[in-house]
Amino acid sequence: MKTKYILIAFLILSISSTKLLSQDYTSIVINDLPQETARLAVNQTFKDLNLPRMIFWKNSTTAESSFYQYNVLMIKNRLKFKVDIEANKMSVSIINRQYYSKNQWVNNALPMNKKKAGKILKPIKKKILELTSKNNI
Repeated sequence: MKTKYILIAFLILSISSTKLLSQDYTSIVINDLPQETARLAVNQTFKDLNLPRMIFWKNSTTAESSFYQYNVLMIKNRLKFKVDIEANKMSVSIINRQYYSKNQWVNNALPMNKKKAGKILKPIKKKILELTSKNNI
C-alpha cells in the first residue's frame, strides 16, 4: 500500500517538474538593435508574415499580440506573441498556448515541441534580421 502512494507521489512530482526541467525553445533573442529600429522591424515582420499585429504604446517597450491560430494533427491551437525591447536587445516569445477541447480553449501545460516552436519563431527572426541588416525599414 505504501509503495502505491510513493509511486503516485513520484509520478505527480515528475509530471509537474517536466515544464521546469525542459529547455525553453519558445523565445528568440536578437542583440544590437536600437529600440526604434526594433519596433519598426517587429511591426513590418508581423505584417509581412501575416501574424497578429503588435501594438506598442508610446514609450512602451513591451507588446503582446492577439491570438495566432494554427493546427497540429487536426487539433486547433492558439498562442500569443510577446515582444520585449530593451536597450540594444529584443526578445520575441510565445506565451498563452492553448488548445481547443470540448468546445472550449484550455491552457496547454506541456512544453512546446522544439520543431514546432522553430517553425513559428525562425521566420520571425530571419525577417527581422533581414530588415535590420539592410535598413529596409
